[in-house]
Amino acid sequence: MAFPALQQWIFSFKTTIAALLALLIALWLPLPNPYWSIATVYIASNPLSGATRSKAIFRVIGTLLGASAAIAMVPNLVNTPILLIIALGLWSAGCLYIAMLDRTPRSYIFMLAGYTAALIGFPTVDVPGTIFDVALARTEEIIVGILCAAVVSSIILPRPVAPVIALRLKAWLANADVSARDALQLRTGAEPDRHRLKLAGDTGEIENLSTHLIYDAGGHPEFLRLIRDVRPRMLMLIPILSSIADRLHELSLLGGPSRAAQQLVDRMDKWLAAGGTDAEELDRLRSDIEACVDSTRAHRSWHDLVELSLLIRLGDLAAIRWDCLDILRSVEQAPDHISRPYTYPIAERAALVHHYDHGLAMLSAIVSFVTISVCCTFWILLSWPEGGYAVLMAAVAGNLFSAQDNPVPSIVMFAKCSVVSIGIAALYVFGILPHVHNFETLALVLAPALVFFGLCISKPETLFMGLALAICVAAMMGLQVTFAVDTSTFWNSSIATSVGVILAATTASMLRTLGAEWSIRRLAVANKETLAEIADAQTARDEARLTGVMLDRLVLLAPRAKAAGHRIPGAIGELREGFNILDLRRSRIGLTPYSRRRIDAVLLMLKRYYQNKSTVPAPDLLLAAVNRALAVVRNEHGASARSALLGLVGLRRSLFPDRSPPHLPHAPVLLEAAQ
Repeated sequence: MAFPALQQWIFSFKTTIAALLALLIALWLPLPNPYWSIATVYIASNPLSGATRSKAIFRVIGTLLGASAAIAMVPNLVNTPILLIIALGLWSAGCLYIAMLDRTPRSYIFMLAGYTAALIGFPTVDVPGTIFDVALARTEEIIVGILCAAVVSSIILPRPVAPVIALRLKAWLANADVSARDALQLRTGAEPDRHRLKLAGDTGEIENLSTHLIYDAGGHPEFLRLIRDVRPRMLMLIPILSSIADRLHELSLLGGPSRAAQQLVDRMDKWLAAGGTDAEELDRLRSDIEACVDSTRAHRSWHDLVELSLLIRLGDLAAIRWDCLDILRSVEQAPDHISRPYTYPIAERAALVHHYDHGLAMLSAIVSFVTISVCCTFWILLSWPEGGYAVLMAAVAGNLFSAQDNPVPSIVMFAKCSVVSIGIAALYVFGILPHVHNFETLALVLAPALVFFGLCISKPETLFMGLALAICVAAMMGLQVTFAVDTSTFWNSSIATSVGVILAATTASMLRTLGAEWSIRRLAVANKETLAEIADAQTARDEARLTGVMLDRLVLLAPRAKAAGHRIPGAIGELREGFNILDLRRSRIGLTPYSRRRIDAVLLMLKRYYQNKSTVPAPDLLLAAVNRALAVVRNEHGASARSALLGLVGLRRSLFPDRSPPHLPHAPVLLEAAQ
């Protein structure tokens, strides 16, 4: 493990200061369980100040919702334990279901509301008359921790979100250039695949970071607009680069591109290799590409059609790269300086839509309900006084990792940390705390452990370990205004905490071992369904919505493909098919009736093919329909014909990449067939 960087040390010390401040306030008030204030600081803290503030707000709302639910359920159902267990379990499961559908940081509201009700409700089952006092105290303890985390993060060396997003955008653009050069130079293998996966994955990270911008100092509303503008263009690059590589590969089998096309490809590659910052050269390159597209011959061979498709996609790359460069300059210098229209229009192509996996959300909710039910069953059968702690820790551990495809390893890690926490807490409770007589000494002896927890949380690879240790150690130590060692209570509550997490791991291992492969297959099926809808879309709004959701699935596929050791050419190919179908649909109006009928025949066969959700290759009848449409449309002129040819060539290369070039008869034969 590398030695922590300066920013990680700063974050750890800030979090330690916030935790000790929260403990001091909780002891001074005094609150019944000040240790919850310490745990809350670590749950709410983030290295970025805006993210800490947003998480603080979400946690306050979630805590209030969960506390209100507990107050409503426990007094009314305490005489019917089975109904109370079902009610609390359903509440936790329902909140988790909603949280799983909302992939933004706002999902924390519902996740916290779910397990806060368990955290407050189960320990008060034996004394339901105290539910309001317990809920109020727990809310106060949590809010104290939240406020301390937010205030310290904002005052002591605050780290705003906006500069971090600017750095991420710059790194994303550099990686996009590398991936573009992979396509232009026809590089294949594991490394180009990693570049493409990183493009999609980084897009999701930047989008999540941007949700914290409104909680940053100043709010940065202009940054939010720029991120909304750049996100779909970032994603659109992935299928476009795949199309460029595919066309270059096909042309290499047909004797290579023409001299003019090859020069444009080389100029783009040279511009990217030079850093991709020369705006004047990029503008000249875009103009030359457009001129080359406009000068293509009317009667085209297959070679000419593939080259035309290459040039159009090369123009798309240049346009998107121009817009991204302009947006990056705005983020770094003057966020409000973009007043002209973007070069690459995206709103008509893809709307900002998210994919919702109701199946995965429902499965997570079921696992949460079963986990709580199993823990409660053990609690009741064993008549375990501290069994409520096991239930609430099972709910916390299960919900925290539910967004993962396979949460078992993370929950097992949490369980191991809970066992380690018993030793750490025992050392403090029996060896150190009896010798502490004032807050100054208490802060001094707690500081090493708190700093260590903060360092773990500051690194993504040890985030959950640090969080688990901070929560479990704070809960097991049970710091209160008056220190009193009760050996029996300590061991019972500590063991209950570990048992709850272990039961959560056991339940998840039986019900949630599907992993990334399962999610990849589900997303692939969803893409097939969307392609069928695209082929039958009735309005431009439907087309943009369906394209947007396919782009969003690419963001979801990237981390799963990386975890599964898979490439994602299937998803990229499906995206290309979707865009090609849209090109066909948009081109219909400007074509002659005969060409339009040929296009309609292709669209009808595509709809039937995708509706079958078949994994077998596309049928020969569809290939014949595409070939007939190509032979007809290639003799028309204008933007509509060019768009139709782009879609037909793209579909043929996506669906039939290994088939021989089509035989395209001469124009007189076509005219006779049309009569």
